[in-house]
Amino acid sequence: MNNQELYQMIKDHYPFDVLTNEQLLHIISRSKFTTFAKNEFLFHEDETVNDLDIYFLVSGLAKNVLHRSNGKQFSLRYYYPGDLVGLMIMLTSGGMTFSVQALEDCTVFRFNKSDFFEVMTENKEFSKIVFESIGSRMKSLYDELQSSSWDDEENISLFSTKVNTLMESPVFIRSSDTIMEAAMMMNKHNVTGLVVSEDKMKLDGIITHRELLDYISGDQGKKSVQEWMFKKPFWIRDEAFAYEALSYFKHEDVEFVPILRYEKVVGVLTSHSFLNIQDSKYLDLSYKIQTAQTTDDLVALSPSKNSTFHQFIRDILDQGSLGYDVCEVITNFNDRLHRRIIQLTEKEMRIEGYGLPPINYCFIVMGSQGRGEQSFHTDQDNGIILDDYLHLKNIDAIEAYFQHFTNKLNVKLSACGFPECTGGIMAKELKWRKSFSQWKDSVHDWLHEMDAEEVQSFTMFFDFRPIYGDYSLAQEIREMMVEKAKNSLTMQQLLRKDAIRFKVPVSALGRINLKPKTKVLNLKKSGMMQIINMIRIHSIKYGIKDVNTVKRLQSLQQLQAFHPRDVQNAKTALHHFMTFRLNQNLLELEEKKPLSNDISLLELSKEDKRKLKEALQIANRMQQVLEISFNRNRVV
Repeated sequence: MNNQELYQMIKDHYPFDVLTNEQLLHIISRSKFTTFAKNEFLFHEDETVNDLDIYFLVSGLAKNVLHRSNGKQFSLRYYYPGDLVGLMIMLTSGGMTFSVQALEDCTVFRFNKSDFFEVMTENKEFSKIVFESIGSRMKSLYDELQSSSWDDEENISLFSTKVNTLMESPVFIRSSDTIMEAAMMMNKHNVTGLVVSEDKMKLDGIITHRELLDYISGDQGKKSVQEWMFKKPFWIRDEAFAYEALSYFKHEDVEFVPILRYEKVVGVLTSHSFLNIQDSKYLDLSYKIQTAQTTDDLVALSPSKNSTFHQFIRDILDQGSLGYDVCEVITNFNDRLHRRIIQLTEKEMRIEGYGLPPINYCFIVMGSQGRGEQSFHTDQDNGIILDDYLHLKNIDAIEAYFQHFTNKLNVKLSACGFPECTGGIMAKELKWRKSFSQWKDSVHDWLHEMDAEEVQSFTMFFDFRPIYGDYSLAQEIREMMVEKAKNSLTMQQLLRKDAIRFKVPVSALGRINLKPKTKVLNLKKSGMMQIINMIRIHSIKYGIKDVNTVKRLQSLQQLQAFHPRDVQNAKTALHHFMTFRLNQNLLELEEKKPLSNDISLLELSKEDKRKLKEALQIANRMQQVLEISFNRNRVV
């Protein structure tokens, strides 16, 4: 890469976009292109300030390290493509002992510090931005050293606690064991129930104190667990929220509920598991979904129509819950509605003479519901993975069944408050209703024969999540897709290009740029999606299988691809954006207005405007990093 290529790369990027053409040419006139290998130091604490210059990171990842007098090192922040490295050390006169180390192979342009400072002297706006950046970094340093841990312990809450944090370890017994052995095992482990399983994985049934009492008062000639166990117990997924599980205990008079992760028993809940959780009027919602007998029963429970659910969300927002956690609650509620609609549709198909589903299938959701980030303003983004069937004799019957089934399903979902997708991303469409092998072929085509439409399709599908049926079909496709996308540099570059189309409306000085009359901001298009897109692209690059944006951030942090401070910033921005959108939706529902992603700045308090500006600046910075990465991959 030469200086002309550097000029083309940075001329429109913050903060260089505030320089005149002559100033920009001057600042790069004596710059040098340099490379550093992984783990090599760009500069080390042993060097003097006189030996240092200022670096512009073109590619790779580096970290800033503070050396303490006791020999302990603190990793303060990461540097990403587009960052200026060395400013804080240079302008603090070497008073702090820092090093910068390459975590990946890095390429940099080394600016001559005299030229850099000369331009700062000439351009007050550029100088102000640089000094503000240093101030921000110094504050981050102070916060880092003052903070002893990242996560504060939170109180258990009915609405934000998942059952996997409350469940107890299961105790297993085989169906061939005797009822007396079951009694002895309960006494030994001091439990009220046992999970019947031959392999300590699959749920075959349960046996509890109730079954022991039945044995004592009944036919004692039957001595095996097989003869007394409850073969169809209530069970719940490990990702369910506590209030959902508690509804079983309240309405079904059960005392022992197995917890499953996919098809494997991972824990159990008893009434004692909920000692720290209070009762709530909202418990009935989950139970009403589960026991609904018709689509009309579910229409009244629609998240956009049910006033009890609206108050539920208002209450947990007022409790100070994080916006993305509340969105997950809404997503979970919607998942339960979807599952019950699917069950009722299968039942209706049997009544109409179509019989049971002729092959296994997996119903998937995409977009914000796939990521677990739903608000009240949503539409359908779904599909279906069918087990391979083209080798079977009844191909036509299978295709007719699922065409009719998915048509019914999408209509019922629309009636329950999930409008049909205007882009046709629904299971009833052939493009989104395919066999396992056809989906694999589609992923291959998206990665090798891509146009703008196919990039959009891949982006949507990459965020899919199974919610009903044979999850193994989805798991295999997920693993295959993640591995292939990780190795497809062309796809990653096209995703970057697509992700920088819509700019965050923020000026170089951080001001929000809106149309002067309306002062309305689309939260989704103007900030939220920029963050989600960047995190998705990095997840593809590092082969991360998580779909939820916050979980992706946590995985990137664990891989040391993102610094904890940057992860926290992104989570803060998502929290603000999602909270604003939820509050706006609740207001629109109350006033019976159409749901939207728009928010009026004229109606925000001073504090809310500060939060919105902070979120937009974070989104803007993340998009700029992505744009630098796009330009670097285009020209290097």
